[in-house]
Amino acid sequence: DAFSQFVDYAVKTKPDLVLHAGDLFDSVRPTNRAITVAIQQILRLSQENIPFIVISGNHETPKLKETGNIFTIFEHLNHVYPIYNNRYETVLLQIKDESVCIHAIPQCQSPKDFEVNFKKITIDKQADFNLLLAHGAVAGIKEFKMNEFNELFVPVNTLTEDFDYIALGHYHLYTKIQQNAFYAGSIEHLSFTEADAQKGFLELDLGKKHTHRFIPLQTRVMVDVPPLDCSALRIDQIIQEVKETIHAIDPKEKIIRIRLENIPAHIHRGIDYHQIRDLAKTAVHFEIKSTTLKTDQTSLREGYAMKSLADEFEKFLATQEYPEKTMLLDLGLQYIQHHEEEEKKL
Repeated sequence: DAFSQFVDYAVKTKPDLVLHAGDLFDSVRPTNRAITVAIQQILRLSQENIPFIVISGNHETPKLKETGNIFTIFEHLNHVYPIYNNRYETVLLQIKDESVCIHAIPQCQSPKDFEVNFKKITIDKQADFNLLLAHGAVAGIKEFKMNEFNELFVPVNTLTEDFDYIALGHYHLYTKIQQNAFYAGSIEHLSFTEADAQKGFLELDLGKKHTHRFIPLQTRVMVDVPPLDCSALRIDQIIQEVKETIHAIDPKEKIIRIRLENIPAHIHRGIDYHQIRDLAKTAVHFEIKSTTLKTDQTSLREGYAMKSLADEFEKFLATQEYPEKTMLLDLGLQYIQHHEEEEKKL
């Protein structure tokens, strides 16, 4: 839906061209639905005679060349320029009475290939505008690293004022790096670290030096609930907290994560996660993460006296909500006492 909103805006405002800096798809083999949506929307740009230049990113680029690239489906669309062949390419456009040269470097098979391609860039001094389109993390700036296995790094020394505009992809948050260089960011929330980030795209006017505007999009609400410390809670209290949280969020059409931390091991085994997920079944995506209570083994050895089995059993029952709790306690203590007496005879 976010991509459709962007295309709606482009069809309405008729920009001179559209740049996409990679990861149009999230995988080498995208779903049929993802392919269908992409083709339908890009065709709309094509039919409006709006040039669409797109480079492949690390998500959609196969590690083996023999696999083939999904971008081949765009090869025969008018006004669509897919760049994905592991090499530096230029696209020269004549727009009205001005020429624009797009220097495009897609995801490459290796860091060495990527570096070599950047060294091949030659500014077209005959063009009215020179634009750089690349996919990768700016080298030396840790905030832009995504820690992905095939991540490549854009040399800082290539981000020069020789380019009228530098469009970078890979980092998911809208960021201005310098006067002429930007990450527009992703148009959808792709991880819970982005839950509070506004998503959108950049609109630029190259006729007015470095004039830009961030256009927000209406995206699905993403909610990352603060962690709930369960170390001192009974199982019924944990379930109640989760129920109240989900009810307050109103999960319909939202992306939600709930984290339960420090759950005592004996309680963790009794939590009905299917019941919890059913409470959020109207969400687009719902995940619940849980961790069990960690015990400091050193302190156990040094200063902790293990309670008797009877004490542990009584403590466990105290966390449960059984109507026959008293009867269970009496029976359990009898069995434990009998077992301990039998052990003494051995």
